[in-house]
Amino acid sequence: MQKDSTCFPYHLKLNHHNIIKGGKQVQNYTTTLLLGIQDVEVMDVSEEKRFIIIDCKPIHDRVCPHCGSSHAWVHDHREQVLRDAPMRRKHVFLRVRKTRYDCKDCGMRFEAPVSFAAKGKQMTKRLIAYVVDAFRDIRSVAELSKEVGISTTSIFRIVSCLFIPRKRLPRVFCMDEFKGDSGGSKYQTTLADGEAREIVDILPTRYGKDLAEYFASIDREERQGVEIFVSDMCGTFKAVKESFFPQSIHVIDRYHFIRQIHWALENVRKREQKRMTVTERKWFKRSRSLLKKPAKHLTEDEKNLVATMLEKSDAIRTAYILKEGFYTYVLSQQNKTCAMTALRQWMDDAEKSGQKEWRYCLRAYRNWFDEITNSFDHPWNNGYVEGMHNKIKTVKRVAFGMRNFHHFRTKLLLVCAKDE
Repeated sequence: MQKDSTCFPYHLKLNHHNIIKGGKQVQNYTTTLLLGIQDVEVMDVSEEKRFIIIDCKPIHDRVCPHCGSSHAWVHDHREQVLRDAPMRRKHVFLRVRKTRYDCKDCGMRFEAPVSFAAKGKQMTKRLIAYVVDAFRDIRSVAELSKEVGISTTSIFRIVSCLFIPRKRLPRVFCMDEFKGDSGGSKYQTTLADGEAREIVDILPTRYGKDLAEYFASIDREERQGVEIFVSDMCGTFKAVKESFFPQSIHVIDRYHFIRQIHWALENVRKREQKRMTVTERKWFKRSRSLLKKPAKHLTEDEKNLVATMLEKSDAIRTAYILKEGFYTYVLSQQNKTCAMTALRQWMDDAEKSGQKEWRYCLRAYRNWFDEITNSFDHPWNNGYVEGMHNKIKTVKRVAFGMRNFHHFRTKLLLVCAKDE
């Protein structure tokens, strides 16, 4: 039975006659192919416990770069050692035999080019590409340094040459801050596309003057393309929206205004706990998540526990009823008009309760009433951004922080783009 030659890669289909005729040439071709090195002739490969050394010399024409003449003689040879991308968890070194020539026509001296060597560095272009690709993984720079065999300073020098431009401002524009502790600022700002679910840019601070300078540099026509502006209840973001995106509809992310309810309920629980016995206090603290959980999502056992907790305190029962009223009455509305009516009624009930813990919640709702109710007509949120922030926290923890914001921004954009 004849074997099907199509099972072999096209560039490895070598007939028996060619192998016998040019055995050395075929062997070198196959070796360079397996090693992934082009434009060189591999002379020898030696392997030690922790590294691999490849002796090679460039394949080139003796063409003078000054006059274009091919009449040249060898002046001398020299050796250059280049660090290459790791192979089989071993460091790889290319020992390149370079040749210098003297041109017979113009008398100039020139060196044979090495196409795979990085200019000004004792490493290959392939190693630089490997470092850039590995930099997008969630791992420390120290770990990467150990793998490739170059210092962390060299890795950061490679990364410093990278610049990832921002993406165009989207129709649904999400904005949120996170604690990055980089570039001399405690908080950084994330800009994202709510529809495409991708990061637009990461800014070094959340200060109003820095944000204003950034958005002022963007063309007005591009800024006018933003239709929905999604953020939390941050006064700085509201000022940015009013100054640079006045035509857009401001939507407050639901998570951020719902947690105002949870904070008020939690403060009531803390106040009432102080009057309880040590045993009851510990039990209430362990079971506090049940109070924040919507009643419709509770199991039968959890409902019994909540009922017992509510019997212990009238104040907690009142706060719990307000929380459930918000979930069942306000959040169930289908549009902004109905939501405005329901929210006003709920705010009146909360104020009549007489519990001081609701005053911050009510004040926030009064200040952001229009933006909160916009979310019922335009149900966009910062869920994607919050998910990216969780990933950023992991990157920051694994990397033990990055003081240089350029490196930090590059790392985050590469990591986030990997999952887009």
